[in-house]
Amino acid sequence: MFSFIKNSSKHADFSSLPLSRYSLNFSLNQIVPGVDNVRHDVYLSPSFCEAADNIVPQIIAKNVQLNEFFRIDKPAVWAKKVTGFKQCYHQLIENAIYKSKQENNPQIDLLAQTAVMKLLIEDIRSQFDKTTTKIKNLIRKDQLTDRHKKEDTANRKEALSNVLQNKDIFLRKVGLQLFSMLADVNNEKLKTIREANFGAEKLLPDDILENPIFHSLNPYHDAFLIDEYDVIFGRRREDLDNYDNLIDLLEQLFRSIIDKNSPQEKELDDSTSNMSDRPASTTEIYNYLKQIENIDSLLNYFGTLENIKKNKKKKLDPLDIEHLKDLAAKQKMILQDFFKAFKKARLIQRISASYEMRSVYQNYCPPLVPQQILLFMIDPKSRKIVQKRLKQLKKIYRKPFSLGPLKKQIKKLQYLHVKDKKKYLIRFLKGIAHYHRDIENYKVLSEAMDRINLTTDDKILNLSRANNTLYEFLLSSEKWEDEKPIINHVVIKADVRGSTDITHQMIKRGLNPASYFSLNFFNPISNILKDYGAVKVFIEGDAIILAIFEREKTPEGWYGVARACGIAMNMLFIIKRYNDKSKKNQLPILELGIGINYLESSPTFLFDGNQRIMISSAINIADRQSSCSKPLHKIISKKRPPFNLYVYQTASEEDMFKTSDDISLRYNLNGIDLNPEGFKKLSREINLTTLKADLPELNMKNVKLHTGKFPLTSGRFQRLVIRESKIRQVNPDTFELLKPTNRSYFEVCTHPAVYLHVRTQVKTNTRP
Repeated sequence: MFSFIKNSSKHADFSSLPLSRYSLNFSLNQIVPGVDNVRHDVYLSPSFCEAADNIVPQIIAKNVQLNEFFRIDKPAVWAKKVTGFKQCYHQLIENAIYKSKQENNPQIDLLAQTAVMKLLIEDIRSQFDKTTTKIKNLIRKDQLTDRHKKEDTANRKEALSNVLQNKDIFLRKVGLQLFSMLADVNNEKLKTIREANFGAEKLLPDDILENPIFHSLNPYHDAFLIDEYDVIFGRRREDLDNYDNLIDLLEQLFRSIIDKNSPQEKELDDSTSNMSDRPASTTEIYNYLKQIENIDSLLNYFGTLENIKKNKKKKLDPLDIEHLKDLAAKQKMILQDFFKAFKKARLIQRISASYEMRSVYQNYCPPLVPQQILLFMIDPKSRKIVQKRLKQLKKIYRKPFSLGPLKKQIKKLQYLHVKDKKKYLIRFLKGIAHYHRDIENYKVLSEAMDRINLTTDDKILNLSRANNTLYEFLLSSEKWEDEKPIINHVVIKADVRGSTDITHQMIKRGLNPASYFSLNFFNPISNILKDYGAVKVFIEGDAIILAIFEREKTPEGWYGVARACGIAMNMLFIIKRYNDKSKKNQLPILELGIGINYLESSPTFLFDGNQRIMISSAINIADRQSSCSKPLHKIISKKRPPFNLYVYQTASEEDMFKTSDDISLRYNLNGIDLNPEGFKKLSREINLTTLKADLPELNMKNVKLHTGKFPLTSGRFQRLVIRESKIRQVNPDTFELLKPTNRSYFEVCTHPAVYLHVRTQVKTNTRP
């Protein structure tokens, strides 16, 4: 339809422009249909539904401001209701996330979120209709009993008329206020849980709950478009500025930038791109268009000039200013191309008029609509029609409609500078991009809502449960939980180095070694078991063995390895803290070796009276992982190694394959050794990011690290950093280093420099 890009910018290089793609990863194709074989049967928590019913009428009452009809809660009562609603939502969705983890299906979480949105949208409209019905009934009752003055009844009718006329506005306000509560809970409490379990790319964008189209009865209405998106466009097929024409034009303009000026870069980040060298699909182009910030990045030459002025005043880096000047030059060329294309499509005058009329159009709307005012501004033929219509309406509304303000704006439009028209174009494109994003997201989620059957009917619930097609999203208090069987477990063995010598030294000095070990080791560790869901298995003078069990159908507890790593780290932090005190008091210091062994099976138990005794091969392997070879300790400790764990192989490859036992040699001094099966399980528990790091503080280069966060039982989150390294073969007699093997070992890092580097790198990589 359109042909453009014929000036000098055709050959310019725009590959460095910081464009980013918008992403909505939403699908319910792995959710099974319900009993009607079409929709998904969903049963939502009755407590959550009740909490919603408690606050929706209040939000409506606060917005319509008809206090004589409705009791408005006192602030303390209202705050309590809001807190209760948020708590119910948090628990419902958190349980849905864990259910998703249990089923290894993130779409269950999406289903829960969509079902909640559908419930609330329906509830708002239902409660609004009940509100207006209540007002009508009260007015009718007043008329029948004649208890109120005619003037009061007339005022109430006028108030009701206002509510009904502005129903769309009220629904939007109520809906957005309610959804903002959901957004608060998502951002404060649920976002980190989702990222830890599924990765950031699986999350719904934050703007989903800010989308006003979900609450509008007519998302194409002029007033709605102006209020929410700062735009107005035609809806008739013959309108030059109808939505489809605008999107087609923008799609071609974006394609001309993305396809014709592509760098030869193959590897691109998922969210940020400088455009690949293959032709982009229409969907990809739309993903650029939906990222509203791209409009400024491509076109806002005026904003960049302002930044240059500010930077010059602040006397910032000249290179940054040169970069901005280069950006401004490119933006100026692109803006000129866009401006020419819109001018050729006869849209510039319409767009400019749509903004020039803003100061006066409400004087005429209602009874007219904004589109009529826009036509009056740009089309002389339409002016007579509008004038005639206003004369007719003058009698009905009993007031004159002066055309003076409109004519003044027409004259202003005629002398509008090109620079101002370009600014209007940028403003318009941002509004269209915003609307395009929201309407497309609305279509996706609205279709999903239509396929959700929110049911409370016992017959359907029982039938759907019997056929395993019912998705129930309940609060913990609404579920009957019994202790589920153990499906796998993790053992943590912490071994104190040189405990015999410490005991001997303390007894020789007349000190009590038993209380020393209790106060500095066993008691502090006991205090943190609950946070990690760990239990004591065995304690002796120089060692402690802990276990974490994962049970069937309890996905909220399926972080066994992550929590084992976390409690091991805390053990070392506790020892370090107490060692600092011991040094001041000239007491011995403690050194540990910790082994973590994961086994994908349940342990067995024996009973000695009431004492339960756990039997597991993981205990034996963890014991070896926590050990430290004396010859290796003697050799390596002199070199002051950067890390606390090194694993070596003295046996031949043939001997290693013959046994499933761990026959490696270790240097483990305040180190944490995680078995390879445990690392694989950790990769399934949380979203791990792999980094190659240079650590100048430790004089190490190209260190392979894995990092991610996991939730404690309290809901707090802790970061893990795992170092992966190849096991080296050594001469069993001389301990001379030989070739690396194909096997890896995994150290849970505790060095502050490693964590500081990882946090910095992760922030850099996730920065938009």
